[in-house]
Amino acid sequence: MSAVTFHLIDDAEPDAFWFYAADLCAQAAADERMTYVVCANLEHVESFDEYLWGYRPDAFVPHTADPEDAAHAPLFIGMDPAAGGFDYVINLSGKLIERVTEREAIDEIVDANAANREAARARWRDYQQAGVKPQHRAVAQVDRDAE
Repeated sequence: MSAVTFHLIDDAEPDAFWFYAADLCAQAAADERMTYVVCANLEHVESFDEYLWGYRPDAFVPHTADPEDAAHAPLFIGMDPAAGGFDYVINLSGKLIERVTEREAIDEIVDANAANREAARARWRDYQQAGVKPQHRAVAQVDRDAE
């Protein structure tokens, strides 16, 4: 059964959402988990790609946004919620990840914006209808000091 976890970010810092997502990506890369990071659009892909290069001065997160290089990096950043071939998905798009039962795990990252929270509730219900029992994790403050 797929594990779906909603990470509800309540930290008011402007980059809390991005930093938390980048930390999840760093952990996935360290665990050598082939991961698909789903973004909302091409601008979002490019911004997150750039963010990963320098979000921590002491860390390197191997990743690519080039489909031709996807097999050579543990993290692929794209924008198709229906894309197959990845057991682990980090969703930054706000869209429902399709083929949920084919996934080992999905991490849904949700900021404190009221409209984004409401959309997350709808995705929660959609996952439940697909037979998955989502979990949630409240994140009051993103820890920028942890490694």
